[in-house]
Amino acid sequence: MGEPGIRGRVWGPADRSNGPLDDVLGGVRRVLPGLRVERLQVTRPSDDDNVYFLSVEAGTDHVQVDTGRHGQPPFVVEGARRTVTSDPAEALAAVCREFGLSVGS
Repeated sequence: MGEPGIRGRVWGPADRSNGPLDDVLGGVRRVLPGLRVERLQVTRPSDDDNVYFLSVEAGTDHVQVDTGRHGQPPFVVEGARRTVTSDPAEALAAVCREFGLSVGS
């Protein structure tokens, strides 16, 4: 984690949770090409690492997304607001709202 502002391991477009989170992050990346995703890095296998920090480039503002195991719902999206949902489309919309964007259906 050595770099300032790094909260976890960088989670690139090729990284997969093998759950609906992959669709959520893919959707955000389509409307926000500069998206940076970091996955919480834990020290013990029993710790919950299903926490993702989303930011634009090296910006300090971020949105936190918590999921169930393997990127499964529920999704908890936290920024200026907090949204809890089991619907990936609603999670995508919530993340985009936090970045001041809207997503069409």
